[in-house]
Amino acid sequence: MFSNRTFVARESAPAAPVRGGILAGILGFALAACGGGGGRGAAPITPPPTTPPPAATISEAEAARFLIQASFGPTRAEIARVRELGYSRWLDEQMDPARTPPTLVLPHIQQILANGLAETDLTQAHRRNAWLWFAANNRDQLRMRMAFALSEIFVVSDFESGRAQIPRVADYQDTLARNAFGSYRSVLKAVTLHPAMGVYLSHAGNRKASADGKIVPDENYGREVMQLFSIGLVERNQDFSPVLDGSGQTVPTYDSAVVAAMSRVFTGWTYAGQTDANYGRVDGRSYAPMECHPAYHDDQPKAIFRGIVIANGNDCAATLERALDALSQHPNTAPFISRQLIQRFVTSNPSPGYIQRVGQAWSTSGGDLGRVLRAILLDGEARTAPAAGDATFGKPREPLLRIAHLWRAYEARYVPPASGALRFRAGSTADLALSIAQDSQRAPSVFNFFEPDYRIPASDGSQGVYAPELQIVNESTFTTGHNQSDALLWNYASTSAPAANTNAPVLDITRLVQLAEAGDDAAMVQDVNLLLHGGSLPAASAATLTRMLGSLRAQGRGASERARSLLLVALLSPDYAVQR
Repeated sequence: MFSNRTFVARESAPAAPVRGGILAGILGFALAACGGGGGRGAAPITPPPTTPPPAATISEAEAARFLIQASFGPTRAEIARVRELGYSRWLDEQMDPARTPPTLVLPHIQQILANGLAETDLTQAHRRNAWLWFAANNRDQLRMRMAFALSEIFVVSDFESGRAQIPRVADYQDTLARNAFGSYRSVLKAVTLHPAMGVYLSHAGNRKASADGKIVPDENYGREVMQLFSIGLVERNQDFSPVLDGSGQTVPTYDSAVVAAMSRVFTGWTYAGQTDANYGRVDGRSYAPMECHPAYHDDQPKAIFRGIVIANGNDCAATLERALDALSQHPNTAPFISRQLIQRFVTSNPSPGYIQRVGQAWSTSGGDLGRVLRAILLDGEARTAPAAGDATFGKPREPLLRIAHLWRAYEARYVPPASGALRFRAGSTADLALSIAQDSQRAPSVFNFFEPDYRIPASDGSQGVYAPELQIVNESTFTTGHNQSDALLWNYASTSAPAANTNAPVLDITRLVQLAEAGDDAAMVQDVNLLLHGGSLPAASAATLTRMLGSLRAQGRGASERARSLLLVALLSPDYAVQR
């Protein structure tokens, strides 16, 4: 089970100096492509974007670029769907559960056990691999991508959990998926009461202080629900710029007294079905929402931020509702969460205007996350492709998304065993955190794999641009990540259907091989450009890849080898390192 943790506010750790070689080249490119702290400039706030273009005018490249932002990657079928419907109607379809049913992981776990997988053989890898495979294949791309983004804000990890907690972590994932397009407040309540979070941040079984002082309320969740899940550390304007006092200093959103008060808010909650007599007793299997036990709730008034006093006696349910109202209505919450969502979908350094426009969608909709996501993806800054020389826009690609993207682009196929269990055995797929430093619901701490305020140190030692994903890139993770890509690509790419229970999904490279057999190197590169780069591959890079293929062909290398070589080099290129 998870151990209790005490987390404190902290600054991003400085990155190690970048040395020479291919990693330096990729980081250098990413540094430029992620842009400066003001995104495309800290000009006066711009008006909302114009109406999205009609579907008939959307090119293949524009549709692919949209899908790179809004899904786990484009397929030729989904590119055609976006061009048929247009951006807005595609979003409508994805957000409608009747037309696009949600993917849930817990039912899969329950089914493979019912199909005969012994419970003693069940591991967290079954859940993680299932989620990754669903992300690469299932129709509800937008919902799964949004739930993944939320999981990187409302972090729960299986890092120290045992077999009994697998269904609970799966249900937490499903909870985020079910609430992905609902209100922020609903998500916050669901997260707060989920026992996976209750264990992870140790407020399951939290008790009011005892008269002798030997028991005091646990402060973990009371602190992190403010610092990470809602209002942040300092007061913000609606464009995310910090509010400054008369001395030009930032204004804290809360202090230690507020943390103590918030910890008292979250007393009296424990696993569903427990009585007062066994209140707080460890329950490793429960995934039902936690329940209120007034006898263990602090009944004294609680003075939290902005002069709000919560005084509902020992009614822990009413106290919680008041606290959730205060957190969701705080003026910081819209820009604080909106900025992180923009970072997860579009760009690491959104302009103040972009953040404020998304924040306006938040405010006018009462924190409706579906409306917020629509504003993020349809904003002019998202839909206008940067010019070739524009080095101020983009985001480093997350390692886990790269795998899903590759599997989607080249329609990977997999035949599971009779139980339906998805446990891959190629490279470090049993625990991708070992090879690519990221895996589903497996962050090393509540601060996620990387932090939204991580910056790359500039050459003069000053703080550079925001590039959260690069916090987990170093010489070691670059090498192991390359080896993982090689393991998934070189050994599992074919023109034939896969055999039953292969060690990993098999890429369908039939189209690339056919083009290689025809000697059409340029068309091979164009295929990769569309599906992996969203049409953004620079002409010089395309020419280099084309020359490489010509050289391999001149050496007598086979069509399949040339196709695999193209994909591997494309995945490792600086052009692919940054989503543009």
